[in-house]
Amino acid sequence: MTDGRAASLGAYLRSERESAGLSLRQLAELSHVAHGYLARLERGEQSNPTIDMLQKIAEALSLDFDELLAKFGIKRTLPEPRVYFRRKFGVSEDDAEVMARLIEKYQEKGGNKNGEDIED
Repeated sequence: MTDGRAASLGAYLRSERESAGLSLRQLAELSHVAHGYLARLERGEQSNPTIDMLQKIAEALSLDFDELLAKFGIKRTLPEPRVYFRRKFGVSEDDAEVMARLIEKYQEKGGNKNGEDIED
C-alpha cells in the first residue's frame, strides 16, 4: 500500500472509530489488535496491514469488510467455484463439480448473479 493510501486508510479508520465513540484502547480490545499497531495505522505509519488485521478492525467497527477494501481500490475475488469448494469445504472433485453445476443452473434461471443476500 502506498504511503498516501496508508494515510488515507488511517484517516478513514480514525474517523469511523471516532464516529463509533471508541478510543484507540477500546478498539484494540474489541478487535484484538495491539493498541500501538492501531495508532501507527491511523497515523499512516503502518503501510501494509494484513487482510486479517483489516478484517478484525472492520468487524469491531461494524464496517462491511468488502466495502472497506473497495474504498481503497482492493477487490477480493474468489477462485473458480470448483476450486473454492474443494479448498473451503474439502469436498471431492466430483462433489465440487455437482455444487458448481447447481450454482450455474441457478444463475441461468436468472438467480442471484451478484452475490447479494437472498431474502426469504
